[in-house]
Amino acid sequence: MGMDGMGGVVLFGAAAFVGVATADMFVRAWTGVMRTVALLVLYFRRRISGETLFLRLNTAIPLAILCGLTLYICFLLYFRTYGLGRSESEQVGYFLGAVGRTFFYLIGVNRLIEAMFDPRDGG
Repeated sequence: MGMDGMGGVVLFGAAAFVGVATADMFVRAWTGVMRTVALLVLYFRRRISGETLFLRLNTAIPLAILCGLTLYICFLLYFRTYGLGRSESEQVGYFLGAVGRTFFYLIGVNRLIEAMFDPRDGG
């Protein structure tokens, strides 16, 4: 598949979009896993009740599962079904999109983790 002309630009843009989308789904899934661990730590340290644990896990676990499955399906469709992501230009586009999204996540991750261990809110 050639990467010349407008088709190359479109594939580069699509790859950058997929990079942002998959990085976002990974970040959200990973946040759900971290939130689950934080809630268990708070519960076992007796900082939250069993009811609070249950209520908060009802959002953290489904979010992690949903985003993880969405990430898997996105990769399955993009790479296997449509056969995209093979050219160097697409890989650079994907990389730039994923790194950009991950950078913004890392900027606020410290506050996010601190909020997860706050028994009043739980992040």
